[in-house]
Amino acid sequence: MHFLGKLDRAFDKLMNVMLLLSGILVIVDTVAVAQDVIVRKTFDWTWAPLYELLQYSLVWITFLGCVAIYRDHGHVKMDSMVAMLPKRAGNLVNFITSCAVALLCILMLFLTARLTLHDAQTHFVLASVLNPVKWPIEIIIPIAFLMLFVQSIRHGVTYFRAFRSGEPLEADKPAEPAEPAA
Repeated sequence: MHFLGKLDRAFDKLMNVMLLLSGILVIVDTVAVAQDVIVRKTFDWTWAPLYELLQYSLVWITFLGCVAIYRDHGHVKMDSMVAMLPKRAGNLVNFITSCAVALLCILMLFLTARLTLHDAQTHFVLASVLNPVKWPIEIIIPIAFLMLFVQSIRHGVTYFRAFRSGEPLEADKPAEPAEPAA
């Protein structure tokens, strides 16, 4: 179990790095767009490939950020329906949902990895201003699905343990009342 704990912490650190990289890309994109607007209004000139680069970075931002959002339960859930159920039944529904997400993620991982590998082997080039090779742009998609698969397994295990024990999850427990200030 000690090894799994270390692996769990390493996985969380990797997700934090991915979220940090996503944040850096957001900042770079923001500065690039602001700079482009200033240059366009001042000198009536724009760098045409910028918008293409922004499109590619938005793909990376989306898939880098979605993993951390899923880890932190920031995604859309069935909270209103599950809240009406007893805690044990709610944990069962969440466990089943996590299993369905895991199956979907493994399917998408297979399909996107196969496509990315095909694009890398055939040296597929996008027909655009920059004519970039496609696989470095899309490699983040199977990576994100792998991370989402692992995270859905983690969620499923948590919900299954909560279902078996009958105890509510830490997030579901009512908060302790604050001590009055003296």
